[in-house]
Amino acid sequence: LAARVCAHAQPGQILASNVVRELAAGKSFLFADRGETALRGFEEPVRLYEVR
Repeated sequence: LAARVCAHAQPGQILASNVVRELAAGKSFLFADRGETALRGFEEPVRLYEVR
């Protein structure tokens, strides 16, 4: 999953899945919802978040 998410990021951009966002809850990170994205090898779209 991490490699697929990284492939969608622009230079200097950090993208994370919902699992990462949930694990970082309460740790002073800000996340911007970037919507669901179809990732190769996954049947369902994955919601991505940009770390700010």
